[in-house]
Amino acid sequence: MTSALSRDEQSAIVLEAARAPSVHNIQPARWRFADDGSVILFRATNRTLPVADPTGHDLQASLGAAFEGMAIALSTRGLSLGVPVSERDAEAPKCEPVVRASIERVADPDPDPLAPWVLRRRSFRGRFPAASPADVRRFVALERADARLIIGTEALSNLAALHDTATWTFESRPEYHAELWSWLRLSPLDLRYRRDGLNAECLALSAMERWVAARMLPPDRFAMLAKLGVARHLVSEAAQVKSAGAALVFCPHRDDTPFDVGRRMYRLWLEVTTVGFHLAPMSASADDPLSRATLEQQCQIPSDRRIANVFRVGRVDESRVAKSPRLPLGEYLV
Repeated sequence: MTSALSRDEQSAIVLEAARAPSVHNIQPARWRFADDGSVILFRATNRTLPVADPTGHDLQASLGAAFEGMAIALSTRGLSLGVPVSERDAEAPKCEPVVRASIERVADPDPDPLAPWVLRRRSFRGRFPAASPADVRRFVALERADARLIIGTEALSNLAALHDTATWTFESRPEYHAELWSWLRLSPLDLRYRRDGLNAECLALSAMERWVAARMLPPDRFAMLAKLGVARHLVSEAAQVKSAGAALVFCPHRDDTPFDVGRRMYRLWLEVTTVGFHLAPMSASADDPLSRATLEQQCQIPSDRRIANVFRVGRVDESRVAKSPRLPLGEYLV
C-alpha cells in the first residue's frame, strides 16, 4: 500500500515515471498518492498542443506512457499498479484527473525486465553512423505485429522524401510552426532549457546549426523564408532519415485507446533500447493522411491496425545522445 512508501520513495518513483516520453516533451502527467492506497494520474491543463494535436490523441498517448512508467517503477519495489479506472472527482490546481489505479504489495516480486533500461532510453535526432551487417540483422529481429520494419537504402530514401513532404504540410502553416517554436529551446540561456521542450542538445544541433536555427526559425522570419522557398530546407530531416539503419512503423490495433497506445509505445521503445539502438520519432509521417496511407500500403498494414507513429532507428555511442530535460519534482506532485 502507498502508506508503506516514504515521501522519498514516492519522489523516486515519480521521477522514474517522468522519464517516459511525451509529445514535444511537454510532460503533461501529474501525480497524487492517495490515502486509500491508490495513485491518481492528472494532466496539466496548461500543457497541450491545440494546433499540432487538436484531438488530444498525442496528449493521451503521453499520459499512457507516463502511467506505464509508473507501473515499471513500482515493479522494482515489489509493488503492482492496478487497472486504470477513469477518475472524475479528484481536484488539483491547473490539473484535470485522468485515471486512478490501486497500488498493491506483490507476494512474489518480479521486477519488470524493462526497468533497467528506463534511464538509458533516449531519442537521437542526429545522423546515425553507418549500420554494420550485424546491426542490420538485429534490425530484422525488431519487427513485431505492431512494429513493421522499413529497411534498405532505397526504401529509406523514399521514406525521407515522404517524411519531408509530410513535415512541410504542417510546417507551412504559420500557426503550427509558431506552436512548435514555443517548445524549442535553442540557447542554454533560456530559463526553460533544462525544464521541458526540445532543446538544442536533444535536437543534436551543432553550434552552427543552433546559430542558424535561432535566427531563422522565429515565426515571423520563418514565414518570410517560406515565401522565398527557403524555409522548407531548414526543417528537412532527409539526411537524418537516410542515415538510419532502419525505420519502425508502429501500428497498434485500431480500436486501442490513445492511452493504451502510449503504454505500448513506451514498452516498444524500451525493447529497442535493450538491444543497443536509439529511436527518433517521425510523427509527421504518421499524422499526415497522405504519407500515412502510403506507408499503410507499403508496409501492408492490416485493416484492424493503424499507424500511430514512425521511428528511425540506429546505433550511436551513448556519449553523443543528450538526456532530455525534465521538470523539478515538485511540479509533478499535486
